[in-house]
Amino acid sequence: MRQLNLRRLHTANGATVGVLSGLSRTLYTLEEAWRENQPKVSSIPAGTYQCVPHGWETGTAVSKPKVWQLLNVPGRSSILIHIGNTTKDTEGCILAGMGLMVTQNLSSISDSRMAIELMRREIGENAFTLTIE
Repeated sequence: MRQLNLRRLHTANGATVGVLSGLSRTLYTLEEAWRENQPKVSSIPAGTYQCVPHGWETGTAVSKPKVWQLLNVPGRSSILIHIGNTTKDTEGCILAGMGLMVTQNLSSISDSRMAIELMRREIGENAFTLTIE
């Protein structure tokens, strides 16, 4: 089973940025800042999680198709790795992007659709393990 690693770099402007390794290219991640693990507004606890395909079934209507869901996140559910560029897009989930921008007032990632497409090509409809540190 594939192993990916998310190393959180820092938190600023209400966002936590990190790097995601284990693919052909290092990606950047964006999450909410730590807010006591509150649903939809906090990053999740560091740890190792099983990630499973979400919304890959033909004919299934989901708001975020062909992404991955983290299982057994303590006190949380419906945590996805999905497309988005700012914390307004996170909903307490993990966003993946090709680039990172941190300014005095905003932390964001760029080219998120490209990053998720890269993950779809390399991981596909398969489960993987994600370690967050």
